[in-house]
Amino acid sequence: MSAIGACVGAATEGGAQAASPQDPPAQGWITAATPDADAGPRCPHGALEDPHRGFVRCLEPGEADAGWLPPSPQPEPPPDDAGAPPPDGGPIDGGAPDASIVSAPPPLVEVKEPEFMNGDVPNVAKRLEKVSPELAKCVADHGGLSGVTGTIKLQFLVRVRGRAEGVEILDSRGVTPDAQRCIRQFLKNRHIGTPSADPVGVTVTLSLRAPR
Repeated sequence: MSAIGACVGAATEGGAQAASPQDPPAQGWITAATPDADAGPRCPHGALEDPHRGFVRCLEPGEADAGWLPPSPQPEPPPDDAGAPPPDGGPIDGGAPDASIVSAPPPLVEVKEPEFMNGDVPNVAKRLEKVSPELAKCVADHGGLSGVTGTIKLQFLVRVRGRAEGVEILDSRGVTPDAQRCIRQFLKNRHIGTPSADPVGVTVTLSLRAPR
């Protein structure tokens, strides 16, 4: 998997207890408060970041070009995204629409079977199916599909509080960047369900099809 694998690995390695800012960093891990040993770069061979806990692990020389390293985390969408549905499922208030974006008919949304890392989140697919009209509205209000079909592959983390954290778009086809940003904002911190472990990584694909 991608960045979620790093987050889950960092959270579960050595137990579920998170290190406090006052604790000394674990072997190979540093924080923003960790002093540099010299004037050189902190991680000369690159670093593996855990954006959910604020840690960075310096890579060993042999890991610098490893193919398994995940991509850099995507920036969180701004909280005041125009056209983004509110995270708690309230009415959608997109404000004044962009005149350059033409609204299209909402596509049909099918939630594929999710994949989990470090456990599972029961009924997560059903919860996403319940909000599929809002997900379809994000696409319709931000350019629609570029063809008859489209896909969006999502990835996020679920902790004990049961909400989607660190929502990222791993891959998308036939969907505009604005629609992707709207979907990320909509799912950010949305209640997904109680995970079987803390944390659980979730990867799920949305299959989109233009209405007949």
